[in-house]
Amino acid sequence: MAKDKLKTFMDDLLAAKRDMVFTKIDQVTNNIIMQLEQMKELSDFTRYQIPKELEIPEKGPEVDVIRILHRYIMKISLAANQLDLITNFLEGVNQFCSRAALFLLRDDRLVGWKGKGFSGEGGEIGDEEIKKIFFSLSAHTLFRYVLDEQKGYLGAPSPQPDDHLIYSRFGGRHPDKVFALPFFVKGKPQAVIYTDAYEGKAIGKREIEILATVGEMSLDLLPLRQKILAKVKTQKYFEDTEEEEAEVLTAKPRRPPSPPEAEGEDQTQPSVRENDPERLARVIVNDIYLYNKSKIDQVLKEGENLYESLQNTILQSRELYLNKFSDLSPFERQLIKTLARGNKDALRGYNFETL
Repeated sequence: MAKDKLKTFMDDLLAAKRDMVFTKIDQVTNNIIMQLEQMKELSDFTRYQIPKELEIPEKGPEVDVIRILHRYIMKISLAANQLDLITNFLEGVNQFCSRAALFLLRDDRLVGWKGKGFSGEGGEIGDEEIKKIFFSLSAHTLFRYVLDEQKGYLGAPSPQPDDHLIYSRFGGRHPDKVFALPFFVKGKPQAVIYTDAYEGKAIGKREIEILATVGEMSLDLLPLRQKILAKVKTQKYFEDTEEEEAEVLTAKPRRPPSPPEAEGEDQTQPSVRENDPERLARVIVNDIYLYNKSKIDQVLKEGENLYESLQNTILQSRELYLNKFSDLSPFERQLIKTLARGNKDALRGYNFETL
């Protein structure tokens, strides 16, 4: 009997609590609805006054910093390739220091990629000369320290015994202060950012760290962004081509109209897309270019073998084309025209069947 009474008591208690919760939910819901109704009038917004302590001044050093950060965060996050991303990143970092440089981790050493703010005068190297510099990780330098500790260093120069190697290779005067931090790609340190300051200029540690974080995230997301952009461009290419074909069909029909006696027959015809090998070849090869634009431009610029660089991609695309059409000539013409810029020799090694 005691068990039955206890069960009844617990049921009543739970029911009361449930009713209380439902009542609270109704009250909150009604309150939200009332607030939304009040917000219908735009005049409510114009009457609202922001407290003075929360107002952002129109001018001042803080506003300038925010504007600079905003400008370079947008440039970094919208970069179409790694070159633009890192170039914009270094330009942004250099707004908050005297000189900035990026060193990439390659096996057991750090190799200079590019500098910003190096004058090339008075014994100091220039921005492009950073590429000629490397530092072994066996030396106890500031670079090795930030990689080993996976954290930044801000302070006086030469905190490590072999830091003289850094400043002797940079040439010119020694900085008053340095700030270095590791640069992560997919969670692993893959580079070191070096910055310094002299002649009383401050280093914007917080701002540089913000740009580094945005740069790391943007670099991680860049392949996905490039694929999305390529898909968007390919879709635009489809639409533009369809518009051109529509204009041609409107101006001059591809086939004469059916005779009157055939009107009752099934007039269903395959679409232009399904029947046009030239168009399919253009779209497939255009996709190859959009996905690999930076690599293709670099290979052609340096006169290297484009087919060797994109062999798997080209052969896979060839099979995709052959799934629809057996005549390879449209596909191979597009390889030369679109991919190799008319230079067939850039595709040496590819077995042309029709050209």
